[in-house]
Amino acid sequence: PAAAEAKLGIEVLEGYVKEKGGNRVLKRILIANNGMAATKAIISMKQWAYLELGLENILEFVVMATRDDLDANAEFIRLADTFIEVPSGKNIFNYANVDLICETAKAQKVDAVWPGWGHASENPELPKKLKALDIAFIGPISNV
Repeated sequence: PAAAEAKLGIEVLEGYVKEKGGNRVLKRILIANNGMAATKAIISMKQWAYLELGLENILEFVVMATRDDLDANAEFIRLADTFIEVPSGKNIFNYANVDLICETAKAQKVDAVWPGWGHASENPELPKKLKALDIAFIGPISNV
């Protein structure tokens, strides 16, 4: 029953993308941010999926989390389907580290990366490197 429900959910998502003129389904998303930004992103995307598709859990969320985030039992980790521990410390070691984000995205086989705001979101190298990996960048175009 769960497999049939998942298959139906994918079909609904694929139909929605096609109906809207899209050509790519984004189901598994890496949240490359933490704290309130990550929490709001996951809640908002789940709410969108429920309101648009009637399927709150159709999207899968992978989050990056530092030891500090894990020790704090951060809400964004509880909301995610999977978490990947990344180095603590300055954001150049984690949420602003474009190479780490891309390596994590590739290893986790995500369809897209949402970097939030701050950290790596404003680094033009992130969308370029993700494009080379055939992973969608959920964020503003580089000339914003």
